[in-house]
Amino acid sequence: MAPTGPRAGLLGATFLLAASVAAQTRLQDDFSSPSLREDRWVVTADGDFKERGADVTADHRLRLRADTVGTRDDTVKFLGVRTREAFAVGAGLCVSSTLDWNDQANGSYLSAAVILAGSETLGNPLTGQDWLAAEYVGVPPGRNARLQISSSTSGRRRTLEDEGWPLVQRSGRRIGRVRVVLFVAPTATRFWENGELRHQSAGLALSAGRAFLHLQLSSHSNYPAREVYFDDVEVRSADAEECGRAALVPHS
Repeated sequence: MAPTGPRAGLLGATFLLAASVAAQTRLQDDFSSPSLREDRWVVTADGDFKERGADVTADHRLRLRADTVGTRDDTVKFLGVRTREAFAVGAGLCVSSTLDWNDQANGSYLSAAVILAGSETLGNPLTGQDWLAAEYVGVPPGRNARLQISSSTSGRRRTLEDEGWPLVQRSGRRIGRVRVVLFVAPTATRFWENGELRHQSAGLALSAGRAFLHLQLSSHSNYPAREVYFDDVEVRSADAEECGRAALVPHS
């Protein structure tokens, strides 16, 4: 017998809420498959490497690995994955991922980035006209890094956030394993790190109406193999408040 009365109303509301959340989720990947899912991701690379790899580890993480010893000094190397699907920005797009800086012994001239880019490419999306990037950039000479958020709107590049570097905290900070959440809409950009709002700005930061998600590592030449990791990736259509609530949800 079908439920009636208040119980029926509660079940109906629960069903509608679940359906609404499911409809908002555009991509969800915890990298539980034994290898990178080719129906979801494409490997991207630009520059010369001694060795490079983009694969899934036994503990279900995306690993980006680059060895640049003996490579050309006049190039920066870029390695990553991008989604096969481009996502409509609409009224708001919320991207979240766990990023592991991997306690680098030497993180100089290394970066790990979450990027939304309007152009489809097999190379470095930062050469395009329209993109928004949140990245951790290694600070010489050792383990520390700093946050940098930058954008290109119809080819006009801007730095939205640099933590005041190099005037403030010139030596950077320890990053470790962080949950990052990036929100973009036609009128606003926000970024959370481990639930803390680290950046917010008004105005247009991404002019493309649809964007591919890139997870990317970059390295200068003559560094032995270095690795960064990503896991628990999610892309949702959401407004800023919904994205902010998602940023507060703890992840292991």
